[in-house]
Amino acid sequence: MYAWKRYYEGLNKVLNDILDSQEENMLKAARICAETTKKGGLIYAFGTWHSMLVAEEQFYRAASPANFVAICEPSLNGTREMSVLGRFESLYGWGNAIVDYWKIDPEKDCLILISNSGNNIVGVDAALRAKELGIPLIVITSTEYADTMKTRHSCGKKLKDIADVVIDNCCPIGDAVVDLEGLPIKAGPASGVPMYFLMSALLLQMEELCLQDGFVPEVYYNGHVKNMTEEAKDKLPWLKGVDAEKHNRELLDKYYYRIKTL
Repeated sequence: MYAWKRYYEGLNKVLNDILDSQEENMLKAARICAETTKKGGLIYAFGTWHSMLVAEEQFYRAASPANFVAICEPSLNGTREMSVLGRFESLYGWGNAIVDYWKIDPEKDCLILISNSGNNIVGVDAALRAKELGIPLIVITSTEYADTMKTRHSCGKKLKDIADVVIDNCCPIGDAVVDLEGLPIKAGPASGVPMYFLMSALLLQMEELCLQDGFVPEVYYNGHVKNMTEEAKDKLPWLKGVDAEKHNRELLDKYYYRIKTL
C-alpha cells in the first residue's frame, strides 16, 4: 500500500480512537462553551506555533461562531524565526501576560488551550493564570504523549493536570503514524488533523447544545455566498433568500469592539 494511503489509515485510527473515548469529555467541554455563549461571553483559544493555527482556523470564518476568539500572539505563531521559537515557549511570565492582556472575563468567558504535548512553559503559565482568575479552562492535548515527558514547568504540572476538562487528541507518542522502508524514524504528522477536527467538533457541539436550550448561536456564512446567483441559492434551502453579506456585517459590527483582532 502506498505511503499516502497508510497515512490515511493511521489518521483514521486516531480519529476512531477519539470517537471511542472522548464523548464524555467533548460534551463537558461543549457545555462550558454553550454556557459561555448563552451568557453573551467569548470563547477564547490559544496555542503556540502549530497549535495556534488550530485556533486561528476557526476564527472569523465560514460556519464558525462569531463569539470565538483566536489569541494569536505574533511572536509565538511560528511564521518567522522558527528555530528560536522553542526558547520563546520556555519563557516564564509570558502566558500570564497573554491571559491578562485579553481581559478574559471569568464570569462570562472561557479559555481553550491547545498543545499536543501540553508541556510548554508558556501554555502552562497561561493555564495557571486562568485557574487563578477562575476562568473555565478546556485543554486539547495528547495525554499519553504528555505522560512520557519530564515536566518542564517548575510547578511540576502539564496542561492536562490543570484543566477543568481535558479532550485527548489520542495522538500517538512521537506525533507520527507511518513507517517508511529505509527511513529510521516514523513520518506523517499525526496531531494536525485530529486537532482541527476536535476544535471544529467542539464548537459544533456547543452550537447544538445551545439550540437544545432554546438559544440560537451566531454563526458566520461563507463570505462567497454573496456572489452566488439567486438561482443557485434557491437549490439549497438553507441559503434561499439569504443576505449573507448583511448577516456577516451585523455580526462583525456587534463584535468589532469586543474582539481585539477583528
